[in-house]
Amino acid sequence: MEDIITFLPGQMPGEERFAVEMTGITYPDPRYHIEREHSPLHCLEYVISGEGHIVMDGREYRPKAGDAYLLAVGKAHSYWSDADRPWKKIWMNISGNLADALVSGYGLEDTVLFEDCPVYPQFWEFLRVCRNYEKSSQELADRTVLLFHEILLKLSGNRLSAMQAHGEREKSAVSETALQIREYIDAHIYERIAVPDLARLASLSASQLTRVFRDAYGQSPYDYVLARKIDTACRLLLNTGMSVKEVAYRLNFVDEHYFSNIFKKRMGMPPGRYRTEGRSRWG
Repeated sequence: MEDIITFLPGQMPGEERFAVEMTGITYPDPRYHIEREHSPLHCLEYVISGEGHIVMDGREYRPKAGDAYLLAVGKAHSYWSDADRPWKKIWMNISGNLADALVSGYGLEDTVLFEDCPVYPQFWEFLRVCRNYEKSSQELADRTVLLFHEILLKLSGNRLSAMQAHGEREKSAVSETALQIREYIDAHIYERIAVPDLARLASLSASQLTRVFRDAYGQSPYDYVLARKIDTACRLLLNTGMSVKEVAYRLNFVDEHYFSNIFKKRMGMPPGRYRTEGRSRWG
C-alpha cells in the first residue's frame, strides 16, 4: 500500500529546471517490486523500517531502517521489499536539469546507498509541503528545490564521512594519488586550484590525473573543485554577512560576475536569491 501525491505536467513552474513528479510513503508489502530500464527521474528514498534489495549496474545493495538511497536518472535499476522484513519508506521522484546538475555537482550520480543518514526530517518536511500545497505554485517549487538540495548536502556529507571513517579500507581500494589530490583540494578550497597545478603535485600529466581521479571518485578534479567551492559558497551565503563579491573573492574566483554565472548554472538561481530564499527557509 502506498500514500502517493502526484503533480501533473504544468502544475509546477519551471518544470524543465526542477519538477516533483511524485512523492509519498510506501507501507510494508512483501510483494513490492519496482523495475526501470532507463529511469527518466531521480528516485530518492529513505527507509523508515524494515529492509529491501536494490540491484543497479550489476551490484546488489541491502538498505535497512535509517538508510537513504539515490537511484540517479538514466540508470537501469530494480528494487524490492524484503519478504521477511518488508520496508516502510518515504520517497520522492524528481526530474529537471537543476536536479541533474545538483546530483552531478555533488558527485552522487554513481553512489547508491547512504547508511545511517539522518535525513528523515527533511523527507518528512518535503512530503508535508507537497501534501499541504494550496496557494502558490512558485512557493511550492522554491521550497521543494531547497529541501532537495538540503538532502543532497547531507548525503554528500554522509558519503565523505563514511570514506574518512574507513580510511584504511579506502586507501587499499582507491588510488593513493587520487586520495592525496582530493585531500589537497579539501585543504586548499579557498585558494586558486588549477588542474595543471594538481597534476604537477601528483607528478602526472593533466589527462593522467583526470583519469586516475575519475576512476576513484566518478568525476574529474575540475568538477570536484567546482562542487566543493559552490558547496562552500552556499554555506558562506547562508551563514555569514559576506557580500556576493566578498564570497567570490574569498573562494578565489576570477571575479564576481564569473562566480555568479557558475553559481547560477550549478544551483539554478543567482547567489543573492539563494541567500534570500535559503535564509527564509532555514530561519
